[in-house]
Amino acid sequence: MRKKLGMRLTCLPIVVTLISGCATLPISSRPAEGAHRPTEKQLAYYSYQKQPFEAKIESTQEKSGYRIQRLYLSPVNPPEGFRPIKVDWYQPSKKGKHPVVLMSPILAGNDLYVKEFARFFSARGMHAFLAYRQKEVFSADRQLEDIETHFHESIIELRQAIDWLETKDSVDATRIGSFAISLGAILTTVLAAVEPRVRCSVLGLPAGYVPEIIMTSEDKAIRKRRRNYLKERGWTKQQALERLREVIVSEPMDFAPVVDPDKTLIIGGLFDRVLGLNRTLDIWKAMGRPPLIILPTGHYTAYFATPYLKMATYSFLKRKLGQET
Repeated sequence: MRKKLGMRLTCLPIVVTLISGCATLPISSRPAEGAHRPTEKQLAYYSYQKQPFEAKIESTQEKSGYRIQRLYLSPVNPPEGFRPIKVDWYQPSKKGKHPVVLMSPILAGNDLYVKEFARFFSARGMHAFLAYRQKEVFSADRQLEDIETHFHESIIELRQAIDWLETKDSVDATRIGSFAISLGAILTTVLAAVEPRVRCSVLGLPAGYVPEIIMTSEDKAIRKRRRNYLKERGWTKQQALERLREVIVSEPMDFAPVVDPDKTLIIGGLFDRVLGLNRTLDIWKAMGRPPLIILPTGHYTAYFATPYLKMATYSFLKRKLGQET
């Protein structure tokens, strides 16, 4: 951890110098006749029975310009085994209805980075709703096949979070956007395709071809779980890759053509060695080449572009959600 932090700090002067050279590619959307719609099978897979939800407030913090509440969402009559959805709700102090940005943590549930964006959005008049996933997909007690279960459950929970938000007087349910980074962006790609209430999406460092990512990524958590999985099964990487291709239904490349490029902003890292810029570009091309920002950073060093990204993402969301000034 100290070594990684030291490397990031060493890179800081270089990254800060290069941020001004971020490449932003203009929109070049696919023709309207080429636009796709979700298939009945895709829609059915992420369907669920809507029911009233209620929130238990665990804590409240008053900040300058906004309030933060830690909530646990559950159905009024929860089914057996239901686990409450943990969320952090950043609420603008200004009265009236405001747009909302649905957010998802990165891999390993690290929320520190996305919280910076949540604070930034809410202080400027947007609700930020950070919905946590139930359990991390690469934890030691889960098989790689469980990734699809994890993805499926997470997308359903994000849709249920929107159901609850629609009941809040301070939320303008006609102006819902989404923002996510890394694994959260992979999930949000699918959400944007199957959830019509999401009007626009910012996808930071997304990627396609999940099975290939799992079998080649140098991320520590992924690499460790992959090694243990292969050892337990006595499989080669190729055998595991073929198995993952069979079981992963929530493959973002299958849903990217459904996402409207006019309502999407993609952010990539030129030196991203965790997911790879090439896989981000795969998503970008499959979506019809929406606006694209390429940072002169890696996957983790994208953190140093945060001041620039806050303004870029906020400007995009404000424009697409029609926020009043």
